[in-house]
Amino acid sequence: MWTGVREEMGASFAHNATGRSLLILKTARTGSTWLCDLLNQRGMHVTQEALLNWERDCPHFSDNCEEYFTKEGRLGWVTQSLLRPMPKTPYAIDGSCAKLAKQSKHTKSVELASEDLGDKVKETACAVKAQCRPPYTHESCNDVAGCFNQRVSQKGCYNVEMRQPSITGISFNFQSSLGDAKNAACLSEPSCASKQAAMLREATEAVEKTGIEVLTLAQVRSNLLRWGVSRMYHSGSSNAVKYNKDGKITVKDLENMLKGPVSRVEPLLQMAGEVSENAQIIFYEDIARSPDKSTEAIAKAYQMSKTEAKETGTDVSPSANEQNQHPGGLEEYIENLDEIREQTQKSQPCVFRMTQTSKDDTLILPLVKRDGQVKIDLSRDCCVADRNVYLRSVADYVKAGLEC
Repeated sequence: MWTGVREEMGASFAHNATGRSLLILKTARTGSTWLCDLLNQRGMHVTQEALLNWERDCPHFSDNCEEYFTKEGRLGWVTQSLLRPMPKTPYAIDGSCAKLAKQSKHTKSVELASEDLGDKVKETACAVKAQCRPPYTHESCNDVAGCFNQRVSQKGCYNVEMRQPSITGISFNFQSSLGDAKNAACLSEPSCASKQAAMLREATEAVEKTGIEVLTLAQVRSNLLRWGVSRMYHSGSSNAVKYNKDGKITVKDLENMLKGPVSRVEPLLQMAGEVSENAQIIFYEDIARSPDKSTEAIAKAYQMSKTEAKETGTDVSPSANEQNQHPGGLEEYIENLDEIREQTQKSQPCVFRMTQTSKDDTLILPLVKRDGQVKIDLSRDCCVADRNVYLRSVADYVKAGLEC
């Protein structure tokens, strides 16, 4: 078990004067990019998809990649991102500045950015940059202005006024590698997921011993059918559906299409609860119902002290990538929707309800516990959650799912 977290606290604690941090455990196609952008627009500093594709992208910008890929490198990055405003990745500043200068280590392999990256704040940051290396406590790893936290090729900065962020944090796929290759290869198994949770718990508890409160937040989607549709369109290739010339899909294997969403909700609920007994959960539907109330609910979820979500001076243009995932009714996307309704009305009433509810209705999925693990039971009906609630504890959600 890695024990280097506590040794690094002294060098970084002063940077998080607010005493609040956010650990978001998420999965794809759930509005995670959207949520981070909303938080960063409102005076917080949360790095988006911070552990994704390090092996693929890092060699283009850094000679220190092997250091980053270790357990100390990855888990240390999570820890430091909870302590102070950090870039998206250890090589994000190098990557972004290289694009700003229209040069990189391997220019043929990297798509260079356009001229409008060259804002004054980022130019200043690039002029004084130095290599950010483990244990990441050097000032060169800071990103107070929020110029490098959303994407490597980010255009502009979120915090041009250089205010102290009200909350600092990190968002990444809950099944991302934390540097233990053997464990990363088996994260679909409960024992490996629990080991991953234990590593994250150790990191968050060490951060909290410095006086910083860490809020663990699971982010997912409750309408598994709509989520499945989004995944099918995003992948563009699946044996579960037929892609029609009119842009719609015909579902050939409903169970297979729902397998991906189900296989992510179940372990995420389990892992989040193991990382923190006070873990909270937010759904794509909550954000779609009200971005303002969702972000405000996160800001007010801290036990020790409350904060407000206030906009800061920013020159970042928000991405619409995750904001409007198939906004119309399901009949606009599924050719054989009536067939699915007939197929599921009696045998899978929860799936049938998913064909009837609005896109922004949060569902309480029907849950059971088998061998100590949380499982979804689609043979039961699901319940529609209170539309005035935008955040709930994982424990309360699981309890409601068991009773639904």
